[in-house]
Amino acid sequence: MKVLYVSSNGGIHDYRFLKKLVNDYEVLFLHYATGEIIEEIDKLEHLQIISKKPAFRSMPIISERGHFKKVLDEFKPDIIHSGYVWQAGILAANSGFHPHLSMPWGSDILTEPDKSFLRRKLVSKVMSTCDHVQCDAEFVKKKIMDDYGLPGEKITVFPWGIDLDQFKISDKASAREELKLEQGKFLVIFNRYFEPVYGVTSLLEAYRKFAEGKDDVMMIMLSDGSGKIDALKYITQHGLDDKIQVIGRVPNKELPLFLNAADVYVSPSLSDGTSLSLLEAMACGLGLIVTDVPAIKEWVNNKNGLMVKRGSTQELKDALQKYYENKALIAEHGSVNKKIAAEKADWDKNYLKLKEIYGKLVK
Repeated sequence: MKVLYVSSNGGIHDYRFLKKLVNDYEVLFLHYATGEIIEEIDKLEHLQIISKKPAFRSMPIISERGHFKKVLDEFKPDIIHSGYVWQAGILAANSGFHPHLSMPWGSDILTEPDKSFLRRKLVSKVMSTCDHVQCDAEFVKKKIMDDYGLPGEKITVFPWGIDLDQFKISDKASAREELKLEQGKFLVIFNRYFEPVYGVTSLLEAYRKFAEGKDDVMMIMLSDGSGKIDALKYITQHGLDDKIQVIGRVPNKELPLFLNAADVYVSPSLSDGTSLSLLEAMACGLGLIVTDVPAIKEWVNNKNGLMVKRGSTQELKDALQKYYENKALIAEHGSVNKKIAAEKADWDKNYLKLKEIYGKLVK
């Protein structure tokens, strides 16, 4: 089977799919974005890649229709699998090709169509013409059904999942020693992007207040994004250089080391699907501080983490303080998280559902 996988991202989420797909299918990764493809994708064997930066920054529908048709004619796929609905999915929708599997990522279905009439029209076109939709949370499925009228049987929900052989609990002291981190510190990790949707401003302010008068705390930020310069300025202006390390993005294979060195994972996102960084943290047995996003509430409750109100600096600060004062609670939550990840977040198992969708659509 020949799979045309179309995306406007080229990041770690695409890598998870492509890494699996190349073992079972002939795959062409068609990448329409201004950003670069991460090195993990570039290094995949047996993967064909076409990467083209759209003439119109985030609207390949305007400039790349001819190019997309040419790729279709030359590759002759059996199925199109598209990610990011109104950017990549609309090209497949306009081509008239079938079968087309649409894969919403999160904001492209949850928030952006509500803020833009044009984007809503584009998403509506994709939803009305695609043959099936795969999403990662029941909340996302309900949003699609309510807003675009799709029947439930046309939507399959399963978390994209993680590699449990890679993300698992290891010795904290050894991880810190390898990363040259102090053993006794309370270590928080943030590895979402420096973008407004991930609540970076609230996090920095909450952490600043939490860290006042404490010499035994550290936050590591494995982050890049449009807000990185502003975050660095904030850290310096508030004298937090010795309490926050901004390392930038690290390859996925290095993430387990950082997660196992940490005590607590924090993600103050304002909107989200099933966050894979959350699942990775759960598999590594961390305490969790997350916001009350519906899709995240499908994974976290008071038995395995601390949930705070979106945008609340005070609640974020209080959650950090609660874990700081109660290391036993971290261990308790971490133990539950490891079990949940093993039961529900195994990408080896969840990927089989994607293969099943492919088979039914192509047949």
